[in-house]
Amino acid sequence: MSRILQLTDLHVFQTPGTLLRGVDTGGYLQKVVQHIKDTDVAFDAMIVTGDHTHDELPASYQAVRSLLSPWIDRLWQVPGNHDDRQVLRTVFADRIAGEADAPIQFAFELNNWLCLGLDTHLPGAVSGRIGADRILWARQIADRSAAARMALFCHHPPVLIGSPWMDAIGLEDRELIQDWCVSDSRVQLICCGHVHHEFSARLGNAEVLTTPSTGIQFSPEGSTPRFVPGSPGYRIIDLQSDGYRTQVIRIPDVAIPENPADTK
Repeated sequence: MSRILQLTDLHVFQTPGTLLRGVDTGGYLQKVVQHIKDTDVAFDAMIVTGDHTHDELPASYQAVRSLLSPWIDRLWQVPGNHDDRQVLRTVFADRIAGEADAPIQFAFELNNWLCLGLDTHLPGAVSGRIGADRILWARQIADRSAAARMALFCHHPPVLIGSPWMDAIGLEDRELIQDWCVSDSRVQLICCGHVHHEFSARLGNAEVLTTPSTGIQFSPEGSTPRFVPGSPGYRIIDLQSDGYRTQVIRIPDVAIPENPADTK
């Protein structure tokens, strides 16, 4: 068995203690990191599926790097809508190849699984886009791999989640990933962020899962954005030779604002 930890939607600020809707996102990330250390969970890879920062400043990315430094040798990343590719690439230059604003993608194999990171960042937009070039890159990597199964990691889910306001800022060309999943049964797991809560769906032979934020939590209900009380969390993914197991871990004993939508 090989194990992956997925963290997503960190939304860290340059100044420690800065609140996002009443939530100290940097402080919550510290609690997530401490929980991982305290539980002493062994894992082979840590994947961040976007929105490393909220203000997209170099100091904010440096803060994220400092917190995740114990696992920098096994860290993999894709950007979210609240990321700046060039700054992210500069701060994590030893982990992210490429130049300037080129897509940030990754590919590695674990236990006969091919793990692919897909860049859905669309500069200047909250919604996402994969684009024909990026999906071609992923499919070519997959075609060259002898792995029996594939897991995809991206920020924006490639499916509608049934929330009017979230679907309006989703993946614009989701059909590119959908068509691939339908045509290649090896794609069995797709782990995403962006929606700040747990959700699951089926796409071809794959299960699509979203993971809670390490900071603030969203509600999918209603037609406008709504923030709700909820503990920060992360996802554990166990890749096995015959499938996978996964669970979301919530951090206990964290002070949650009762009305985060009403705070600044």
